[in-house]
Amino acid sequence: MKKHPLWEIPPPDESSSSLIRVSKNPRPALIIMKAKNKFLFNFAVSHVTGGFKRLYEYAKWFDTNGGASFIVHPSCEGLVAEFPSNCFFFAGQTKIQRFSNDCEYLDAILTGLGKLDLYYSFGIPIYSRVAVCNLFHLCNVLTLGTRGVPLPPLDHVKWFMLGLRIKKNWRNADLVSAESAYSLSLIRGVPAEKLFVSVLGSDDELAQENSDTSIQKDNVATVVGTAKYKSLKDSYMVFQMLRDKIPSLKLVVIGQLEYIPKEIFAKDSIIFKGLIPRREVMEALRKTRFYISTTRIEGSYNAASEGVFFADESYISDIGPHRELLDGMPCERVVIPGLSRSMIHVKRDSISGKNLKTWNKVISEMIYRVHKAQATSPHGT
Repeated sequence: MKKHPLWEIPPPDESSSSLIRVSKNPRPALIIMKAKNKFLFNFAVSHVTGGFKRLYEYAKWFDTNGGASFIVHPSCEGLVAEFPSNCFFFAGQTKIQRFSNDCEYLDAILTGLGKLDLYYSFGIPIYSRVAVCNLFHLCNVLTLGTRGVPLPPLDHVKWFMLGLRIKKNWRNADLVSAESAYSLSLIRGVPAEKLFVSVLGSDDELAQENSDTSIQKDNVATVVGTAKYKSLKDSYMVFQMLRDKIPSLKLVVIGQLEYIPKEIFAKDSIIFKGLIPRREVMEALRKTRFYISTTRIEGSYNAASEGVFFADESYISDIGPHRELLDGMPCERVVIPGLSRSMIHVKRDSISGKNLKTWNKVISEMIYRVHKAQATSPHGT
């Protein structure tokens, strides 16, 4: 398959998906539309972690609810065959291209789609009127500020520049969603009536809560994520505290190996998994005794909820989204030797899923907000 910055993935068969031809050539794109919903979701830079999780669940939901259109990263081509009722566009940009013009592909796509009821942008600035309702989803709170967050210098610059673009274009969004009340509280300059929380669904955690199946636990503690702000050195201190009590305990680290500090790599008590598929991450969490997250900042409680609801015990950062996850449930703040900040200690048997939502509820709530915005929109329906 020949690849371009915008390239074509043909449908598996003529009856199951939309035929999409998109190129940088200004000629109109040829699109045979079968999606009933005039919704366009832009997940062009979301192909890992929580971003892909939301993309996958949205594509899955709309596949059985009339279909919708999605702009996705080229690595997500498997979605075409899996969810054939949707229409997929593939936008592959280099980092330089995203920096200079992160929506260069949009005009070609819109030419073939016609009038839209919803344009949903996952973390990408909205520069103009695209649909009756423009919805911007804040997927990374680092765009709103990085002060005090341990990051490589270039990352501070990257998030600052993207944040400037996002804030400059708040005016083009009819709705703005974020993944926690904490994230929403950081947004300035947007009327309150435009704001709402749209968490990540927790179907796996809720299924686990309702399951009677007993899972044999491995004698391990698990950390997911190795980016600098995840503070892996602090996670090791928590692990060391546990290992003082359980000498045979091992630490499993899941995430990109290149981000791991050298002194952590040298520890023989750690098993490094690298980047692994989501199903393997979930399987590892199901089998772990302890879950550890010493992250300095998060926009959602998603990663923590997966660990907290599968591990027997968890030690997680005392930050806003984590407190939202455990609101009204028994937990304790503990001091870890060597750490300057307290952690939240929680036992799986003491909590419930009362603060979690299914993906069906998350998406239904989003659509409800969109319909309300459309009803009062001056841009027509």
